[in-house]
Amino acid sequence: MKLPGLIDLQVNGFSGIDFNSPTLQTKEVEEVCRLLYAEGVVGFLPTLVTNDFEVIESLARTILAANDSSGAKILGLHLEGPFISSFSGARGAHDVKWICAPDINRIRRLQNIFKNKIKLLTFSPDWQGSAKFVEEVCDLGIYVAIGHTMATQEEITLATNAGATLSTHLGNGIPALLERHPNPIWAQLAEDRLWVSLIGDGFHLSRDIFQTIIKVKRNKVFLVSDSTMFAGMTAGRYQSSIGGDVILTAEGRLSMAKNENLMAGSAMSLRKMIETLIGNGWLNFEEAWELGSIRPWRYLGKRGWSEPVEIPVPESWLK
Repeated sequence: MKLPGLIDLQVNGFSGIDFNSPTLQTKEVEEVCRLLYAEGVVGFLPTLVTNDFEVIESLARTILAANDSSGAKILGLHLEGPFISSFSGARGAHDVKWICAPDINRIRRLQNIFKNKIKLLTFSPDWQGSAKFVEEVCDLGIYVAIGHTMATQEEITLATNAGATLSTHLGNGIPALLERHPNPIWAQLAEDRLWVSLIGDGFHLSRDIFQTIIKVKRNKVFLVSDSTMFAGMTAGRYQSSIGGDVILTAEGRLSMAKNENLMAGSAMSLRKMIETLIGNGWLNFEEAWELGSIRPWRYLGKRGWSEPVEIPVPESWLK
């Protein structure tokens, strides 16, 4: 069946290859491009998490040197941090040592070096001066997302007024226990101007939360895999650049070993998530595939389909 290709705006790694590893090689990035294309992904954003800026710059050089002509296209880079909340729970698996206040000069330098290849920045708007920072980042041609945050409703509104357009994996990157109201989830959910990305692996969000967000956001929601190097790997205990000591279960749940309530990214490809959502009865085939293809494409300001792909669709998906 010919379908619009999948677009994944948050990929930390895949099949044993870690985009945040200091030993990352360009040939490994090219291998991920080939592997993702075989999964139906035609475009993606390699994602670099909170780290020292010299490391981020080095990893960006390695990734952007890749030849993606034989696989999924690298649409740019997603920087998830380091300008996120240092609050325990909100920072998730990000290393608190490298979390810092927004610095537009750092972003300008990266955008200049890499010739406008930084496409998406996830940050927390609870830092002083966040609204001005958002305006300046948007002026560089970068989409700004809110995530890993404990920001107030006012701070979220100010960031949105300034140009923020997305909530990164809403419902995650947040403490397990929150005030009933107000809290950052309600504030982002109620903000009609914000798109929302969701991790649909069945572990990051419960069915009721997942479906409620989709109902509220309607056409402004899409899937991201948030996949790590452990996508496609067997169950076990591993060391990761995201979260350190992590545990991958046979069911595919990836968490930090020191606190299994804290997720450490996902261990599923976008196509596997779609299969999971359909199999669990959370979405039908058309809904799930659109959330992984047409919707993120539209978030990037594109019209119509992304590159079409020929995908064998199991009969069980169509029931």
